[in-house]
Amino acid sequence: MTIKTDRAFYKKTKSNAIIKLVREQYLRTDIPCLSEACSSCRHEGPLLSAAAQHYIIPDTSVIMRYMEILEAEEITGLILSQTVTIHLQQHDKMKTYRKLRQITNDSRRKSVMFYNEICEATKVLREPEESALDRDWRAHCKMARWYDQHLHHQKSIILLSEIPHENTTDVTVMTMKQYLDIYFPDNELLQNLVQVLADVVLEDEDDNKIKISTKRGHHDVAVSGYAEYKSMQELEVGIKSARYFSGILRCRKDSRDQAYVTGQLGKDILIIGNDNRNRAVHGDVVVVDLLSENNWTTPSSEIAFNSSNAEDEFEEDRFTNASVSNQPTGRVVGILNRNWRSYVATLQEDSAEVGGSIHLAIPLDPVIPKIRIRYHEVKLIENQRIVVRIDNWPISSQYPNGHFVRSLGHIHQLDTEISAILVEHSISVSQASQGFSQASLNEMPIDTPQAPWRPEEEEVKNRRDLRDLTVFSIDPPNCQDIDDALSVKELADGKIELGVHIADVSYFVKEDSMTDLEARSRGTTVYLADRRFDMLPSVLSERVCSLRHHVDRYSVSVIWTMDKNHKVINTWFGRTIINSTCEMEYEQAQQLLDGKSVATGLDPTLCKKLKPCVTKLAQVLRVIRDKRLAKGALELEGSEINMEIHGLVAEAMILANASVGKRIYDGYKDAAILRHHPPPTQGQFERLVKAAKSRGFSVDFSSNKALAKSLEAITMGCKEDPEIAKLLKTMATIAMNEAGYISSGHYPVDQYYHYGLALEFYTHFTSPIRRYADVVAHRQLLMCVQDPIAVNSTRGSVMFKDGTIADICNHLNLKSRESKFAQRDSTELFQSLYVLQHTSDEVQLIERGVISEIRSNGFYVFVPRLGLKGPVYLKEKDGSPNVPLSLISGKQDNGETIPDCQIEVNLPTHISVTSANLPRPIQFNLFDNVRVSLKLRKSHAHRHMVYMTLVDLEHVQFKNHRLTNTEMMHAIETEEQKETVKKPSSKKKKQVSMYQVLEKFRKLAIIENTANV
Repeated sequence: MTIKTDRAFYKKTKSNAIIKLVREQYLRTDIPCLSEACSSCRHEGPLLSAAAQHYIIPDTSVIMRYMEILEAEEITGLILSQTVTIHLQQHDKMKTYRKLRQITNDSRRKSVMFYNEICEATKVLREPEESALDRDWRAHCKMARWYDQHLHHQKSIILLSEIPHENTTDVTVMTMKQYLDIYFPDNELLQNLVQVLADVVLEDEDDNKIKISTKRGHHDVAVSGYAEYKSMQELEVGIKSARYFSGILRCRKDSRDQAYVTGQLGKDILIIGNDNRNRAVHGDVVVVDLLSENNWTTPSSEIAFNSSNAEDEFEEDRFTNASVSNQPTGRVVGILNRNWRSYVATLQEDSAEVGGSIHLAIPLDPVIPKIRIRYHEVKLIENQRIVVRIDNWPISSQYPNGHFVRSLGHIHQLDTEISAILVEHSISVSQASQGFSQASLNEMPIDTPQAPWRPEEEEVKNRRDLRDLTVFSIDPPNCQDIDDALSVKELADGKIELGVHIADVSYFVKEDSMTDLEARSRGTTVYLADRRFDMLPSVLSERVCSLRHHVDRYSVSVIWTMDKNHKVINTWFGRTIINSTCEMEYEQAQQLLDGKSVATGLDPTLCKKLKPCVTKLAQVLRVIRDKRLAKGALELEGSEINMEIHGLVAEAMILANASVGKRIYDGYKDAAILRHHPPPTQGQFERLVKAAKSRGFSVDFSSNKALAKSLEAITMGCKEDPEIAKLLKTMATIAMNEAGYISSGHYPVDQYYHYGLALEFYTHFTSPIRRYADVVAHRQLLMCVQDPIAVNSTRGSVMFKDGTIADICNHLNLKSRESKFAQRDSTELFQSLYVLQHTSDEVQLIERGVISEIRSNGFYVFVPRLGLKGPVYLKEKDGSPNVPLSLISGKQDNGETIPDCQIEVNLPTHISVTSANLPRPIQFNLFDNVRVSLKLRKSHAHRHMVYMTLVDLEHVQFKNHRLTNTEMMHAIETEEQKETVKKPSSKKKKQVSMYQVLEKFRKLAIIENTANV
């Protein structure tokens, strides 16, 4: 039943006039309470838990101040009122509103939105002379009373507010501090947060933004160089008239003074210096005013002296390509959206000595400015990695204001640094410390030694039974999470049946279950150098879903029937049950492919059965690969496994992904989850073309087929020095756009194309244990083929809605990218440890390397054996030459330099050093072989960084075996064991550092990352 009424409110127009607006409003009597404890209401979607002892209703004062606490996983049972959401929408707090919706949309939080303003039983009208704040409070009190009565006093209803109120004896009201003291007294993180956030004040004159309180009577005086932001109205008008340009601010890791915004000019707009950045932070959506053309300049091509080696190559390549042309420059005049996150930081070394309560925290990420935080007991967090959040950046402050969140541990300890990597890349902390929620674990199938999991007879009847088929998997050594298996069978009529069988994760992980929500949030399994963080609980990832040999397993299969020319005649998709014959390692399968009768570690009888299958599989997949390469597919660098069988297995997975991509598009043209790879633009290959030309090669990038031929010619021409070919292929990879997930409804068909693989349709289907995108693809595929279980379980599903799939794709693209960067950071962490172990004041680590990039003050050298890249500086910070005398004297690292020399740089191909003392110029060319001494630049606030000093030019090609991550980890562990034996035990226990003792290794399956196609 509905009741018609009117709602009046006041609004300020663009001309600052106040007008009264009246809107019709219909009150309803059937608004549900959304509690599992209620049997009288009709419920759908996430509900308040019946097991909870209480529910909480926060008002606006709590939400604006303590949002960070409300977002904590421990806080459940929130009832968010429509009163609050209306206030946020009217006051342009959409970012806060979206955060609240994320809480209510996550069923793990057991929180709901209650529409009290249109519920007849809870509607409150504003009385004459009553303020909006008082009316809103009465609305919250009435809502709390209604819930208490409606649920028959089963649950305690707690109103949270930071504003003192009168006449609330019949309603339980608490501040956030009081609430946490009662219900979370031992939670250190929440207790610390509530104290820190209580020290900040909300100032009405600054649009309710959080600011650290200042002394009474203090007036904000602009720091020299900073300017007030333009009004939102002026910014909107300026953007529409093309006077201003908007975009995301990106700062350079290797040149902190430079940033850029991708504008509508066809070129990036450079933002040079702190003054022009005007308090904007990396990642903010900013509005830029162009400077006059006489202020335009070329980006700096110098290597910063305190930069990280692990830069975002895709971003850095933009500057390298643009460094030879004049770029527009601009100044930030407004902020459309702050994209601040949690930052890992370390207090300045002198913080304890200086004293006081306000301190500067230096972020681990070099592109983030120092952050002012208040902390009274500074000695408790000195020399520690801490997590901080930025609150605001007033014009009167040189640095942004923020607050301390928590400590991760002592600097340079292994677990501390790994935790820092997870926080920096927004990877859920629960992956490192808390594992999976109990609610998720309760959904897991039983699989114990006493009661091992077995297929259900009724389910087997609904599947195609392939247990008599010879099925096998081929993976890295010690692989536990086996996603995929293969089969090949010659039919009596001469046809061939090729099968790819993938773990049926979607059978065990139901949509919107706790496990599904957790997997969607994580997005992907994260592989670091010494450990991994799974997307799914191990009972699924390593046991019940993993396609282990000699046990029955559920799978989703793609089976192609081919003629004798390997042309696909028919493709079958569906649920199956398999029993894998063997878990082969790459090396074992390669031995059988090479003709050996028995592979190392395998039974001779089993090898006799497997060998013809492996041989036939290779025969079929070689033809399929050649056909795809003929269409223009690219073979780029990306895997440390250099065996033919590895590429053939990858080809089978590509074929399966392509077939599934086409099938789900045919079934759901507006919402299929696809993976596309946009073609590059001409400017992206400028650096690659010049680099290849310096070695006598030409690069034709008019099409992917032409580019593939050029790269093939480079490979053939570099047989004597394969590292050059690898570096050029790496440059080609960096020059191209990144592949990403899309919803088909958001893009025209011609943008589905995967440039790198030369495929019209592509998706990810073959790794559902470690990628959530594959789980979505499984659900869509099984609906396309009308699988009975999928059909019965998809009522109310959002897996076929374009908007939902697009949101999931954006989330997964971000998680995939951050996972890749986290892996890169962890690899660099252990590379620095390796260098430290093998160097001292008396011992140098001399390695051979290849000049991989020329810069204006030196060059980068890639060391193939260690797989790392580091800078060699030929100029000091003041610009004076610093060329080692060892180039002509032969004496290594004696610190002497060539006197009175001049350096001439010709980007991006070579550097020349001339001097009256030299018989002839010394020239460093791109891809020259050099010998370098590896060293470690230690840092208090940042990670230790590997850098190099030049020893001499290496005039002959060399071939080095590259250490894989696994081999490097073994070398580090062996060295630490030696040191442990050498050093006598000390009576006084010292602080253990990751650069002194490597902590006990987690013996996990480390999978070397392959190209992220």
